[in-house]
Amino acid sequence: MTRHRYGAGTAWYVSTPLDDEAYRELMAEAAGITPAPPRLELVRRRGDGMSWLFALNHTDRTALGPANGVDLLSGASVSGVLELPAGGCAVIREVDIVPGKPLP
Repeated sequence: MTRHRYGAGTAWYVSTPLDDEAYRELMAEAAGITPAPPRLELVRRRGDGMSWLFALNHTDRTALGPANGVDLLSGASVSGVLELPAGGCAVIREVDIVPGKPLP
């Protein structure tokens, strides 16, 4: 794998087949994000300077995912890691959002 930065972008050349998990890890690294664990669904919606993270745990065990804000369903504060029980869900009103700045 080769990476070359040019101007405001980066070109990647991958010369070998990768499995799905390896591609997910590669794309997450390239995007500068922490990927969600398998079967933990994280969807972010933004508008009017606000950001919400919808989390659904499709597994039969507790799952951990990245989040910062307030869980609107439970009222609990979330700082860094969201812990969702098996089959659980959460809606996080995210904090520390700067308009125009890409979200993690």
